[in-house]
Amino acid sequence: MFELTVVAAYGRAYNSKAAIWSDWSAGKDFQIVSLGFNSQIQSYGRYINSEDADRAGLSCVLVRYGKGYSKSASVNLIKGRMN
Repeated sequence: MFELTVVAAYGRAYNSKAAIWSDWSAGKDFQIVSLGFNSQIQSYGRYINSEDADRAGLSCVLVRYGKGYSKSASVNLIKGRMN
C-alpha cells in the first residue's frame, strides 16, 4: 500500500482538520515526511500541494498535526474531503 505522509510547511502549524482542509484546498504546500514503508526515499523533505497530488494521481494523503505531530488526518483526494 502506498502512503504519503506530510506535515505543515514553512512554519505553519495545525490544530484542526478544518484548518488543514482550508490550506489544502487553497493549494498551500505541505512537506513530505515519508512515503510508504520507506521514510528514506528521495522525496523526503520536498513539498507537495493539492495540484501536485492530483497530477501524481494520488488518492490519499496522510497529514500529521497537533503537538508533537501526535494527531493524523487523511485527505481523500478522490472524494475531495477530509476523513
